[in-house]
Amino acid sequence: MIEQQSPPTINTPDGLPGFADLRSWELERSDPDAIFALLRSVERPGIGLLVAEPWALAPGYEPDLPDPDLCALGAQDANDVAVLVVANFDVERRQAWLNLAAPIVVHVRTGNARQMILDRQGWPLRHPVTLGA
Repeated sequence: MIEQQSPPTINTPDGLPGFADLRSWELERSDPDAIFALLRSVERPGIGLLVAEPWALAPGYEPDLPDPDLCALGAQDANDVAVLVVANFDVERRQAWLNLAAPIVVHVRTGNARQMILDRQGWPLRHPVTLGA
């Protein structure tokens, strides 16, 4: 889990797909126990991605994070990183989808992150999650 500071800064030295020119992000939560958070661009505050830690929303999700990507972040093992997935909402249907095929992996001590494309692992781009009433 990424510890909530005020708000924590996440750096993407390689950018993110679709946002290659944006490198600095803030993770904003409405409260420390919130399931979803906003990953908001520091350079362009009007741009943000809705993200979530996937564990409670996608039971059984165990991505095999590529060693070269982990090494590029300076991670020694899984305890060094937190995993975020991008979420999309349909408010009227009370439905959300998680992109489990391309998690954003954050080194919890340095704040450096990268989106890892998990080719051939079978994780869906749109994992459905039904939201409570």
